[in-house]
Amino acid sequence: MWKKAISVVVLLALTGCSAQIDTVSVHTAKIEIGGENRYKAARLTPQIYYAANSDLSDLLIIDDGGETVPYFINNSVETSEEIYFIETITPAFRIENEDKRTNIIVEGLKNLRLCDLTIDTDSMFKRNVSAPHGISKELYNLQVNDASYADTTIPLNRHTSQGETYIITIANRDDKPININGITVRYYADEVVFAGETGDTFTLEFGRDTVNVAPVYDIERYKKDILKGEIDSAAIGEINYAIDEAPPERDFKLVFNIVIVAVTLLLGVVILLKLKKK
Repeated sequence: MWKKAISVVVLLALTGCSAQIDTVSVHTAKIEIGGENRYKAARLTPQIYYAANSDLSDLLIIDDGGETVPYFINNSVETSEEIYFIETITPAFRIENEDKRTNIIVEGLKNLRLCDLTIDTDSMFKRNVSAPHGISKELYNLQVNDASYADTTIPLNRHTSQGETYIITIANRDDKPININGITVRYYADEVVFAGETGDTFTLEFGRDTVNVAPVYDIERYKKDILKGEIDSAAIGEINYAIDEAPPERDFKLVFNIVIVAVTLLLGVVILLKLKKK
């Protein structure tokens, strides 16, 4: 009996020490479907790219029964040429002027495959503009001899923005910084394609695991056949962001000491009882 009691105490202690389980965080967004075709395509938004794995390996589609729904990612229109889906956004940005240069610090582009960036300005200028990955181009906005010439777009060559911010630098030399009214960014988007019927409800989950391996579905093997037919457009709704709830910190040293004392007392009682029997 005493051996069982000691075992129970030790087991409870070990269980308490190992009970620190990380809360699994996952972001969700409803997918709104319509149309009469079997397959639906929902285009991913910059917010999803920002919060998901860079390779989108953590994306899951869940139906109203809690089951995962097979899907594949489509990033081009199936034509004679590979034409990527291009979306346009006007992201938040801030300006920093330093050492004869202007830095345009753009936010919200993380994990996007970038097409180009256009500067909206009413200043007259002709200056070199550079971006990460060695990209550089001379941009200008000129009004000379009653004629206007403008090229304020720098190509970004499909490079993926990996940081929290993306920086474009204008070389001012000895000129004053130009006036920047706004910027426009174009990027190459992806769609998740899956089977669904009107009345079904689906939820997109992502951000569950930063080292997750992308799921492998059979639908991927016949996606070219699916893309030859009609596909209904679906919309991704507002994102519900998970809030990480870290478990309370425990003083495991104190727990360990309590266990040692409890076990010692139990052993002492057992020894005394055995001595009395003798």
